[in-house]
Amino acid sequence: ADGTRTTFNVPAGQMGNEQPMQIVSEVWYSPDLQATVFSKHQDPRTGETVFRLTDISRSEPAASLFQPPADYQVIDAGGDGGRGMQQRKN
Repeated sequence: ADGTRTTFNVPAGQMGNEQPMQIVSEVWYSPDLQATVFSKHQDPRTGETVFRLTDISRSEPAASLFQPPADYQVIDAGGDGGRGMQQRKN
């Protein structure tokens, strides 16, 4: 994963703050997963927010997830170049 950490220092009095503030953002991105796997944002005004991507399964999903429901049928819709349509039975 590739990570970036950004720190933003806010001098006292710049945003109505009496003391200096530090705002920190950290993001880790996995090019292999094409997803952010961790992010953390710390701001004394709003607190800490953390995101973690966990329990990732790299296995193939079940083939049944890609099957049409039992109450669907493929019919010839005509004029569609033989692509057919799916229609739900009532």
